[in-house]
Amino acid sequence: MSKITTFIKQHKVVLIIDVILIAMYFIITAIAHHKVDSMYSQQEAMRWENDEVTNSSKKDSKEENADAKKFIIKSLVGEKKMPYAQVSAFVSPGYGMNVDGISDVRSSIAEKLNKDSYSDSMTEGRVWIDAYSCETSINLRKDNNTVPAKAVAVGGDFFQFHPMRLLSGSYISESDVNQDRIVVDENFAWAMFGSNDIIGMQVWLNNSVYFVAGVVEVPKDKLSGIAYGNDNRIYMSYSELKKNIENLPITCYEAVLPNPISNYAYYALREAYGLAEEEADETMKKKENPLSFDDVEVKENTKRYNSMELITNAKNWKYRTMHTAPVGYPYWENVARVQEDTQMKLLIARYALLVFPLLSLLWLIYGLLERKTWTVKGLLMNEFEKQREKRNWEAYEKQLAEKEAEAIIKVEGLETEELNSNYEAEAGNESFDDEKEEFDEIPSSDDEDTVELRSVTGDGLF
Repeated sequence: MSKITTFIKQHKVVLIIDVILIAMYFIITAIAHHKVDSMYSQQEAMRWENDEVTNSSKKDSKEENADAKKFIIKSLVGEKKMPYAQVSAFVSPGYGMNVDGISDVRSSIAEKLNKDSYSDSMTEGRVWIDAYSCETSINLRKDNNTVPAKAVAVGGDFFQFHPMRLLSGSYISESDVNQDRIVVDENFAWAMFGSNDIIGMQVWLNNSVYFVAGVVEVPKDKLSGIAYGNDNRIYMSYSELKKNIENLPITCYEAVLPNPISNYAYYALREAYGLAEEEADETMKKKENPLSFDDVEVKENTKRYNSMELITNAKNWKYRTMHTAPVGYPYWENVARVQEDTQMKLLIARYALLVFPLLSLLWLIYGLLERKTWTVKGLLMNEFEKQREKRNWEAYEKQLAEKEAEAIIKVEGLETEELNSNYEAEAGNESFDDEKEEFDEIPSSDDEDTVELRSVTGDGLF
């Protein structure tokens, strides 16, 4: 105990610095994780993964098919839930993506999933989900009041990917019977109506009337607020906005797909957009030029904040300010990209904090090696000697056990012989008594009365 105390006193300053740096490492790690957890638009894969398998089995209304469907799901995902990945494609307006293009992308993804046995028909539930969107500027009016707004045309399960906080009302969906409903943000609600309590209110876009289904909150954190801007925003069906604006290209497509192996979902979406390349060729091209010049940029959202992904991006940090692809990003992707830069800085800071403790550990090991009184050969010989002594002791115990067993056998043999001799002696005594009795019964020359008396009593003379 005294050696430990002496060591601590001698290296007190170094140990205090190590403890402080390691504590700072864990604090910064917690901050980094908290920032990532707050990125709700990047976490739909996690939300879907936690609910999908259960929901698929719950959608079976016929009880007799439940066991069969559960077996199919189990065969697809195994004992654990199937891992999912969220992937996004950001498309240049010049690419001309429309609903027909979205149908082609969906067909390509569905064909690949069906080929690999991950189709909806196998589970009677939804194996994957998607959403698409684009933005444009419009003017909405009510009576004599006209308010400019940025319209976000949405399709698929947009609000499942982007669960904005509702202040009142509800979201809209592609599956709604009536597509004449819109969701507005609180900026638009106050600019047009002076209140958030406006569910069912009407607004006009050209000659079409739309009803307010819900009011969503404007992002409050500083980064999202800057990316969101001060514009009034509304969210409406893509098909409805397309009726009023002829040129309306879709610029963002998002999907959550099964990801049984790394990059499965990523390459499935690339194939759907005709960007399939052999991995070796693609890796070589990225090394030669990490920038993208395509009209479609595919991103895997799920692993973008992993340490290895951040390290890869850090290598190309000087190129990140160069935007060569003719694509634009919606506000949530701009926030996610800024968060990537923040996470890279935090990762570098975390690793930097571990440098001194690591060097301290190496220095301590070196000091112990310098003052060592042992050698590797000595340790090996000592271990060999221990093993030899162990084997000798085991052999000795074995011999001792054998001797004890032999002694027990000898003792048991002597006892057996003694018992046999005693038995023979007793048997001899009994034989002598019998002979004596027979001898006593032989008549002598005594008178007849005495002979008769002996034969009756069996005892000798009186």
